[in-house]
Amino acid sequence: MNTTYNPFNLHHILNANAMFSFTSGLFFVLARNPLGEFLGASPTVMTILAVVMFFYAALIAFNTQRGEINRGFTLFTVLGDSAWVLASILLLVLPIFNFTPDAKWAIGITAICVDIFATLQFLEWRKQR
Repeated sequence: MNTTYNPFNLHHILNANAMFSFTSGLFFVLARNPLGEFLGASPTVMTILAVVMFFYAALIAFNTQRGEINRGFTLFTVLGDSAWVLASILLLVLPIFNFTPDAKWAIGITAICVDIFATLQFLEWRKQR
């Protein structure tokens, strides 16, 4: 197995994560009313999620533009994405939330996408020195 660390791989993964996060935030803002209705959340919650997504995307983008990516920051993104996945799982399994089947699919598919980023970042983090 080739475990040579190529910093450009991590840059590409993080840039894709930043774009995914920014696009998600944009979607949360532009479709806050229908999306809130679809998920059973208020438009205010959608706006708060959008702000969080914009901040996260900007943080990732800023750190990828600085040159060498710090190993601690890579771990931060792994943990941040993993926290999103865990929160999504809790939303799906806790009985206090009554999502429609379509909403559950949307939450689950988004969690899978975020988990892919977390996994790829983790694999790159292991290679960093």
